Amino acid sequence: MSSPALRLARAHWAPLVALAVLTLLSALFAVAVPARTAAGYDRAGAAAVRGTDLRVVGTAAGPEAARPISSGAALETVTVDWQTLLPPSLRDVAGEPEGSVGTARMDVLGNAPRPRKLSLSHDPGALKRIRLVAGGIPYAEPGRLSGDVPIIVSKTYATAMGYKVGTRLALTEGSRPRAVQVRITGLYEPLNTADRYWQWGPRWSMLRPVPTLVSNGKEGVLTDVGTALMGAGGSVMLTRDPARQLTFTWRFPIRADNVDAEHAAAITADLDPFRAAVQGRPGLFPCKVETALDTRLKGYTARLHTARTVLGLALGGLAAVAAGVLLLAAGLIGERLRPVLATMRARGASLRQLAAPVFGLTAAAVVPSAGLGYAAGRLLDAGPPQPGSAYAVAALALTVVTVATALVWRERDAGLGVQKRDDIGSARPSRWRLVLDGLLVALAVIGVVLLRRRGHAAGTDPLVAAVPALLGAAVGVLVLRVYPYLMRAAGPVTRRRRGAVAFLGLARAARQNIVGALPLAVLLLAAAIAGFTATVDTGLRDGQVRASYAAVGGDARLAAGPVDEAALRRIRAVPGVTGVLPARIVETVSTATDPAPMTLVGVDLHAYRKLAPSVPDIPDSGVLMSPLAAETMGHGEVTLSRPGLTPIRVKPTRTIERFPGQETGSAFVVVPYKLIAAEKGFPSQVFVTGHDLDARKLSAAAGGGRRVELRRDVLRGMASDDMVTVVHDTFRNDAVLGGAFGLLAVLLVLVVGARARARTIAHLRTLGLSRRQSRALALVEIAPVLLCAVGAGWVLGLLLPEITGPVVDLRPYTGGYAVTAHVPDLPALLGLAGALLLAAAAAVAVDRVFDTDPGTVLRTGDS
Repeated sequence: MSSPALRLARAHWAPLVALAVLTLLSALFAVAVPARTAAGYDRAGAAAVRGTDLRVVGTAAGPEAARPISSGAALETVTVDWQTLLPPSLRDVAGEPEGSVGTARMDVLGNAPRPRKLSLSHDPGALKRIRLVAGGIPYAEPGRLSGDVPIIVSKTYATAMGYKVGTRLALTEGSRPRAVQVRITGLYEPLNTADRYWQWGPRWSMLRPVPTLVSNGKEGVLTDVGTALMGAGGSVMLTRDPARQLTFTWRFPIRADNVDAEHAAAITADLDPFRAAVQGRPGLFPCKVETALDTRLKGYTARLHTARTVLGLALGGLAAVAAGVLLLAAGLIGERLRPVLATMRARGASLRQLAAPVFGLTAAAVVPSAGLGYAAGRLLDAGPPQPGSAYAVAALALTVVTVATALVWRERDAGLGVQKRDDIGSARPSRWRLVLDGLLVALAVIGVVLLRRRGHAAGTDPLVAAVPALLGAAVGVLVLRVYPYLMRAAGPVTRRRRGAVAFLGLARAARQNIVGALPLAVLLLAAAIAGFTATVDTGLRDGQVRASYAAVGGDARLAAGPVDEAALRRIRAVPGVTGVLPARIVETVSTATDPAPMTLVGVDLHAYRKLAPSVPDIPDSGVLMSPLAAETMGHGEVTLSRPGLTPIRVKPTRTIERFPGQETGSAFVVVPYKLIAAEKGFPSQVFVTGHDLDARKLSAAAGGGRRVELRRDVLRGMASDDMVTVVHDTFRNDAVLGGAFGLLAVLLVLVVGARARARTIAHLRTLGLSRRQSRALALVEIAPVLLCAVGAGWVLGLLLPEITGPVVDLRPYTGGYAVTAHVPDLPALLGLAGALLLAAAAAVAVDRVFDTDPGTVLRTGDS
């Protein structure tokens, strides 16, 4: 860098340092924010599949079932075969396979306080994770087909059931007359109860009795369910009955930490080829793949798509705010250099000669800072680095250097005797400027139209991220066009006031040049992003509250057996309960012409709407049916019946998508409660409203052992979803960072222009302006820009969800319910007010810091 350039750098070091710091921060955030968001996506993907597995399941009986379990090696061979069939994406996330053979739950004959069921399982993995505390191993000699099947049970289970080593049990399955005779040969304890192997639901009953509601056709009966372990020989003994089906399960636990956003779609796509390979394997009984992996990943990818789309809008707006602040800093450097450049131009320097020092100074401040910021962002290791971050940093640096250099064009007439005012109030835009403004507005309109046409399929298209910036720039252009007229309209009002502060403040605000008006665009974009994130975030929370009411049907819902008035009185007496309404549930009803099963729900809709008005989309009268039930029933009168139910004749009046307690997409019919009130033996659901409800007390009041679902727990589960957390955190961070950049823009303009303003204030002080009036003048000077920019930006942010239309689709987070109301909540409004107060405080603080004695300033100015 030449000596004149060094002198320029020393003379204007403050704005150059400010530009360098802002560039470093922008580059840091350009790397860290997307990486942190991507890490959140990956955590949400891992959470979506945590606890899931991939199972190959088949059933066989007799000799066909005996072949794979004739030895431990035979079962292991089949296990390895399944493992080799896994596609690469599944192989990366599937854990070590766990093969097992088991029976269905069988009734334990004998007298007991309540029914008992026991299943038998040959599970080599479980046998490796236990130690015998009494008796011996469940050994059966090879080829033995008669006698008692040797089994072992957990010590906890044996103690609870009253069993010991040597106890013989008779087990029956359904209507099969021949019982299975088993003998307990040993008791065991797990080596480590915290081992993840035991956390799979079906293995819980290997360690302890599990009280379970087992259906007996009409209602659930509380039953003690357990699982006993047996050896391979015991499994072969069970095949002596050619009608007894054994279930073979090869389970692959999913390693959730290996699932990320990048590979989720590939894993889902590879499941179908794996299913086809399993079904087509020769030499073994038919098997199929059972897993919730694809269902969970499809839900996750839907939430991921929505998050990327909505957060893309917010992050694109934040990038535009950061770019605006950098351009503002570059423009202010250009303003500081104008006297020097004008002198050089008057002495004959060409525009190229003027551009060289500006380019050198700006590049020296921007390029190293951008590199340092990028490196610091990578060192933070906030998440997987995103390829777009490097491009964004490079684009920001190139844009700032280019724009700062291009500002030299303003000096083409400097020193030639041509004096032009370039303040906002009097500068007349050139034809090129008008064309550029019109093009900007046209691009914003085209972007919105294309975005609405593409709808939710827009995804991560760059057009999505560009729309907030385009709209903000277009609105900023319009505000800049209207701004002078607002200043002129306010002029007569301030001139009639006795004090001079308002008039002087508005006059100085109107005399700002185009560079000085850049904070208006930055603040507008920052306010728009804050308004957008606040409205969408509030809409998401409200939508989840609505979905929780739709899922539960009230503040609580009890799944109970037959409920009489005494039970309802006990429930009403539970502390916090304010309302109770029973509903009768009759499953597997059908019409005379179509045997397809449906669920009949009997409830007083009028009373229900009074009890729970917050439950959406439920009318207060009529016979309601789901779309699937409508396919069976049609729209005329039909008779619904099933064994044990008096046939009822109804005429459907309306179709509804959902009803609390019924699966979405299932076949159900809602009829008046009085039609089935007299039916006995069928289970009930009880809708409860109130506050501070206790699930255990409600369950005890209903008779004990009843499932209680609390709305607050459902809402907590929705709100604590990892992807929802990512959305909330990113919204909050974007609003905070956008506001911080906006305040930096205000502070930058105030500090850079502070010395010139101090000189002006010194002149006014000699004319009688007091210090207090000086502080008020600082507020009045900044108020027009703040109010115009923040007001227009906030309104744009509120309207942005409606403008973008189907792109902001939050249904994957709200149980399928559309979010229609976009109104910010009180904390967002308080945050907006706080940001305005901080900007005003900054103006007063800068005025106080640069307050100088008038005599000193005037002598300095005269010298």
